Amino acid sequence: MKNIIIGTAGHVDHGKTQLVKALSNIDTDRLSEEKERGITIELGFAHIPNDRGYNIGVIDVPGHEKFIKNMLAGIGGIDFVLFVVAADEGIMPQTKEHFEILQALGIDDGIVAVTKTDMVEPDWLELVISDIEDYFKGSFLEGKPIIPVSSKTGENIDVLKDEILKKCDREIKRLEDPDMFRLPVDRVFSMPGFGTVVTGTLTSGRCSVGDEVYIFPENEKVKVRGIQTYGNDVKEAVAGQRTAINLAAVSKSELDRGDVIAAKNAVSVTSMIDVELSIFRNTDRVIKNNSRVHLYCGSKEALCKVILLDRENAVAGDRVYAQLRLEEPIAVRRGDRFIIRFYSPIITVGGGRILDSLPAKHKRNRQEVLDAMDVLAAGDLGAIACLKTGERHFYTAEELAFELGVMPEKFRPYLEEEIGKGNIAVLEGGLLVGGGKLRYMENSLTELLARYHEENPLSPGMSKQELLSRLGDMWHIDKERIVSSVVTLMTENGKITVRDKSVALADFKVSFTPEQQALREKLLKAYGDAGTEMLKNEDLISKFGSAPSITAIQTDLAETGEIVKVSPEYYISRKGWKQAVDAAVSLGKEKGFTLAEYRDELGTSRKFASVLLQALDKNRITIFDGETRRVH
Repeated sequence: MKNIIIGTAGHVDHGKTQLVKALSNIDTDRLSEEKERGITIELGFAHIPNDRGYNIGVIDVPGHEKFIKNMLAGIGGIDFVLFVVAADEGIMPQTKEHFEILQALGIDDGIVAVTKTDMVEPDWLELVISDIEDYFKGSFLEGKPIIPVSSKTGENIDVLKDEILKKCDREIKRLEDPDMFRLPVDRVFSMPGFGTVVTGTLTSGRCSVGDEVYIFPENEKVKVRGIQTYGNDVKEAVAGQRTAINLAAVSKSELDRGDVIAAKNAVSVTSMIDVELSIFRNTDRVIKNNSRVHLYCGSKEALCKVILLDRENAVAGDRVYAQLRLEEPIAVRRGDRFIIRFYSPIITVGGGRILDSLPAKHKRNRQEVLDAMDVLAAGDLGAIACLKTGERHFYTAEELAFELGVMPEKFRPYLEEEIGKGNIAVLEGGLLVGGGKLRYMENSLTELLARYHEENPLSPGMSKQELLSRLGDMWHIDKERIVSSVVTLMTENGKITVRDKSVALADFKVSFTPEQQALREKLLKAYGDAGTEMLKNEDLISKFGSAPSITAIQTDLAETGEIVKVSPEYYISRKGWKQAVDAAVSLGKEKGFTLAEYRDELGTSRKFASVLLQALDKNRITIFDGETRRVH
């Protein structure tokens, strides 16, 4: 079943509520104050019966300037607008304000209903319609149906309903995956026997009874106890429906208009957003850099400051890039539309769309920032992926897709194309890094190691732990696993070498002086002569001197396989290690053996036998059960 949401718009007392009643037989003015004053104060809701099998919901919004914020809470999720102009008054101040709001919110279709035709002469009606046509020229309402109606006499109500059904026939595209479920809350109340109920327009995704969802921005997990759409109990609600959700185990006081009920990854909770902002042509207000304004997004109202990124002032007709810094967190998605109103007096001055829901804090008048905003505004997912993976944060593909407001499967082809071009690389754990960012990291890593090699020519490399720590500080990354994954990638690419617990440039080799080369030959002979009677490091230093040279030579001999490190204190010749392994294999072919048996088989001291057995255990040649050893 197709689900369509229509929103009304127009000046106060132009007959929006009466028109909705004529179409639906529902009076959307539910408050006693609304009935007493004869104007709509709060959002009203209705549905239009039809024989096409469509679910057509109607949101009736207030027209009075004092209640624009209530109008904004409901108008954002509509498919098209029923724009109402009274025949006896024509275009009025809130007509213009509502119209500019609709354009800023990206509404792209609608019908104009000229109401109260029973109150004017035909010639006057013709003039009003001509004025309406002129006013909407060049806009999304140019050329759209203009239907004169009378809610009092019923004139042309059937014609208007037919036009509404024609609009409903068009293709309506919405995200309906459960992972994208989102319902901005425009009303909260409590029902005896049921508990807390929230209502709103289900803007994307779907939810079912029993689902676990979240209240944002609090990020509180709750369970869906029951669902109603258009007054009927249902098991599931989908995008495009006016929906009431009964939430389990949460009190009415924990929720408010402006909260969002959504799936876990469907929104970003943020206190800062990058936006493309348009200032209304009909406003005389100037938005100065750092101006405090009211932001309206979804059903949320919040105060924020406008940081203009390339100028000091934004005036009527300007389209600018800005960063909005909020005084409280909000739950939004990239691409969401918003409206801003002047702080005092509260006058609607502009609107636009969110380009980045989780941006870094920008400095003003920076060309690289403006270039990045151009990429975000153009909307190419591959280019945006390159941009976002080039920033400080590290994303998985799924995390980045949800932040960009798309399903991972839709995002994947764009990502794979950029990976194929070398613009994005994949680290351990599936983390993404932009090509430029990776090159910077690789260059800084190689420069760091090159300096280390220059300052420590006899060291086989920098301690891996020290390297990770210094790189983390340099790259402003506090997670060692991310730094380590970059080192691993460079190792796989053949740019660096990891030796035991040290890291070196791939082409680095310790260069010995003639004196050190002679010492190398002496050490190699000493190990060969010792056999399995291992030489302690401190004894070698006492005999030959130069501890740094001996350590460097031992490391070099171990890397070439000429000696084997069996413990921090002992090395053994390659031949001696083979004898140690062969002795263990000989003893453990059929049964376990003891330390004493191994000592006797090898013909060495108990001390050296113990050290060698521990090395064999560590290398998984033998397995110790607490009493005996056997060959692995």
